[in-house]
Amino acid sequence: MKPTTLATGILVIAITGMGNFAYSQEKLDEFMTETTPEERAQFQTDYMKENLSLTGDQEKKVHDVNVKYAEKMQEAYEAPNNEQQKLNAMKRINAEKEAELKLILSADQYATYEKNKEAMKKKVKERIQEKEKGK
Repeated sequence: MKPTTLATGILVIAITGMGNFAYSQEKLDEFMTETTPEERAQFQTDYMKENLSLTGDQEKKVHDVNVKYAEKMQEAYEAPNNEQQKLNAMKRINAEKEAELKLILSADQYATYEKNKEAMKKKVKERIQEKEKGK
């Protein structure tokens, strides 16, 4: 996977969560097999540190949450379930993660986090539409 594609994939997952966007199965497979949960968690933490101005204490807590849920996402992805069951599990895991992050971040930081997620969803949808038009 190209570094730019990998970074984009990580960023999208960091912002939107697995179950919140239409990412092709091929790209998801590539993303989940070519990165480790720790790599995904570190990228998410770095992104959040930069965009949310995390304190040192928050950074450690956010990193721990990101690692915990990246590992759970990996387990859900590798489970011998059908695609719908995997998607449901990933949505549930993402909701649990969001609840934990809300306890760590200030109200302003969480609002920024939510706003960034919405902006990223919009960008992803636009890119998907552009690719579909190009086919």
